[in-house]
Amino acid sequence: MYAKNEPGQVRSAVGAGGSGESARAAGGHQDTAEAARWFEALASYAPAAAFIRDGQGRYLWVNAAYAHLYGMDPSAVVGRTVEEIDAPDDAAMFRALDRDVLSSRRPVRHTLVFRHPDGTPRQVTGHRFVLDLGQGPRVGGIYTDVTDQARALEDKAAAVEELHALWERSGLAIVTLDLRGRVQRVSGGVAELLGGDRASLEGSRAIGHLRGDLRAVRQAWADLVADKASRRTCSVVCGTASGESIVLSADLAVVRRRGDPDRVSAVLTSRSVEFGAPVPVSPVQLRVLSLMAGGRSNGSIATDLGLSRQALDYHLRRLRVALDADSRPALVARAYTLGILDTRVWPPRAAVPPYQD
Repeated sequence: MYAKNEPGQVRSAVGAGGSGESARAAGGHQDTAEAARWFEALASYAPAAAFIRDGQGRYLWVNAAYAHLYGMDPSAVVGRTVEEIDAPDDAAMFRALDRDVLSSRRPVRHTLVFRHPDGTPRQVTGHRFVLDLGQGPRVGGIYTDVTDQARALEDKAAAVEELHALWERSGLAIVTLDLRGRVQRVSGGVAELLGGDRASLEGSRAIGHLRGDLRAVRQAWADLVADKASRRTCSVVCGTASGESIVLSADLAVVRRRGDPDRVSAVLTSRSVEFGAPVPVSPVQLRVLSLMAGGRSNGSIATDLGLSRQALDYHLRRLRVALDADSRPALVARAYTLGILDTRVWPPRAAVPPYQD
């Protein structure tokens, strides 16, 4: 800790304040002098930035934390004026605050924003007050640097706003589930995708909305909650508010708290139109559709699957009835529209496990 007397000579903080000299002049009040020395030692290493200035804005004492705000040593600050340390606009603000405190003689608590010498903004909060120990009034200040905290709060507010935009304004269908598979929260996009309202979805068990073969989604879920994976994608058949079904792609991701899985977030994307009863497509018929969508001829399909032409014709007739399509192009189009074939891959393949006859 450093302090200087009025002409600028370096001396102790106790001497600068006059309390040590007054104690000795009064006949050796050792307790007072010792208390002052203890305070000086403590203030030197206090994390809060502290200073004392005279009425002309000259630093009489600063601790290491205050000097650190400017990237300087305390000895380089003491004896210099505010104008020599701070940028002109900041110095004018600090001098005005000093005058207000000296005039009112009342302590104030406030937050200050100023520029570091390298140009980066700093933010501090604390108290400014009057010290009068017999050598005229001085201005003291104790401040805590809250720059990092303020930035963290700003980043948090920006992240919250971004998340809110994704949930409420982007139209994305997002679901948050606890590790037991219960729906905690849904976005407006989910209610629009599945019909109904949020109240009918939140609090329900996700498995109660799913239909068809659930082996793939169960395995994906088990990997996530056991922390064997951070993300899984699978296709599911989900019931809608109208009682029909829709094929969805579910992109599942683990949300962690303190490093451990806490919940699962799912982004849902529609892969089909709504349909009524599940379309009965056998495994063989699904292979026929996949090969047909890839442009293979009937003869090539029959050869690849080891079917006679009569057997292939039988499966094609069953597909035309099941998909309500009269031609090969219509069969392929309906297969994609109903989510039977996956629109995201090539060569064509099934989006969900086949329904059995």
